[in-house]
Amino acid sequence: MATTTKNGSGLDSSTSETRWMALDVGSKTIGLAITDPLKVTVRPLGTLQRGNRRQDCQRILETAALYHVDKLIVGRPLHLDGSKSDILSAIESLVSEIARRSEVPIEWMDERLSSKEAEVLMAEAGVAIRDRRRLRNEYAAAVILRRYLEEKR
Repeated sequence: MATTTKNGSGLDSSTSETRWMALDVGSKTIGLAITDPLKVTVRPLGTLQRGNRRQDCQRILETAALYHVDKLIVGRPLHLDGSKSDILSAIESLVSEIARRSEVPIEWMDERLSSKEAEVLMAEAGVAIRDRRRLRNEYAAAVILRRYLEEKR
């Protein structure tokens, strides 16, 4: 009999159905978002505080295993003109570490203006202004994942 584990997001992690997970990697936190098993809907999953690359990789892979993630989508931070942002090389290094330690496919998704769109989503969802800074990265990850799903349809 399967043991049901629920985290603070209310998602059941005991299911064997696969999901996709998006990452919005910042300098201090990593926002996570996840699909439903049918890959139709998206919701913020949480935020990880950044550690070193190895720690970040381990926590991402543990979360991916917990939710039976079969694809990771990583936000690619570009400037509006398309040039690379300063943090991109650090994110590429983290993604290389994840790829080295896991067989889960990884895809990139343009994340331009995802934080601005996340602010709008939080306002529409009634998230208190005092909580928005803390939740910004996971909502931005949800924006990235929703864009990815829309592109694949």
